[in-house]
Amino acid sequence: MRYIISYTLLFLLLVLSSVPSHATTNVGTAGAQFLKIGPGARVDSLGGAFGALADDVTSIYWNPAGISQLEKTSFSDTQIFWLADIRYNYLAFATPIKNVGTLGASVTFLNVPDTEITTLTKPDGTGLWYSAYDTAISLAYARQLYAKESGVKLSFGINAKYIHQQIHRESARGVAIDVGTLYHTGWRSLRIGMCFSNFGPEMRFGGPDLESGSEVAGDPRTSDYRPFPDTTNPARKAALETNEFPLPSNFRLGVAYDIIDTGDNLLTLALDANHPNDNSERLNIGMEYWFKKMAAIRGGYKFRLGEDWRDDEEGLTLGLGIHLALGKRVLALDYAYADFGRLQQAHRVSLGLQF
Repeated sequence: MRYIISYTLLFLLLVLSSVPSHATTNVGTAGAQFLKIGPGARVDSLGGAFGALADDVTSIYWNPAGISQLEKTSFSDTQIFWLADIRYNYLAFATPIKNVGTLGASVTFLNVPDTEITTLTKPDGTGLWYSAYDTAISLAYARQLYAKESGVKLSFGINAKYIHQQIHRESARGVAIDVGTLYHTGWRSLRIGMCFSNFGPEMRFGGPDLESGSEVAGDPRTSDYRPFPDTTNPARKAALETNEFPLPSNFRLGVAYDIIDTGDNLLTLALDANHPNDNSERLNIGMEYWFKKMAAIRGGYKFRLGEDWRDDEEGLTLGLGIHLALGKRVLALDYAYADFGRLQQAHRVSLGLQF
């Protein structure tokens, strides 16, 4: 009971700390923003409220302690048709090992469409192009610390990641960790989860195009180079030093509870409170209904807390899911729709396999 009280008080304190204030915010101060795009169509259709559910392989991202609940080797592939024709792909794999714990790994890749280079003298384009992409590779470990007959369970998980960003010939590299816990209170189906995400040193961009004397994109001497300009300056004398930027860290505290659980029908309510370092606090809420653990209907909403909540583009999320049993294997297919207001919509599709 003392654990329940402690976690509940912590949750309330986080929500109360989100009361609007007139202090200066840190909106837009962190880099590596692709780390904030959550994988898993199932999770997004729940409004991103997954910190205490955390019962599939995408928990590597949301709360690494959750993969300790996996009973089978699991694989997931998420494709996101993001804003501005950006493509996002997330691959995750986890396998439980007896008397050791659960090991997992994931790869995140975001690709921006090739863009034509413009200059002050050629604002309509130079005929040369640049590309940009982001990548993150992570390794996770989770273990159930103890379990009691009353249903009380406590799990711990950690996820270490390598981050790489590339814009044309400039790049930035960094490392970060996620640390999470998942607590089954033993009181009915109440679960509480916490996760600290993307904690690591600041990153900085560097590359040959920041060196003094580099040739200007579109210069006639290099315009015959396709599709990207060659801006190497072997005889550099100096280099520009870019500012360091922090990672988009976040503290997530979630609760989940099964409102209805009759075997054939399962209705779950999930709630997450988020405290990011580069934006206003956010409250995510989601509901999921399963029929015979085969078909699911989901809905959620993302609330931004603060004076600017009316200007928030994120909001309603909806989704569907289906699980097909193929012998001892389970094939999962999920879809999510997210409304971004003036930015239109984003669609997620996830394919999962348990074996």
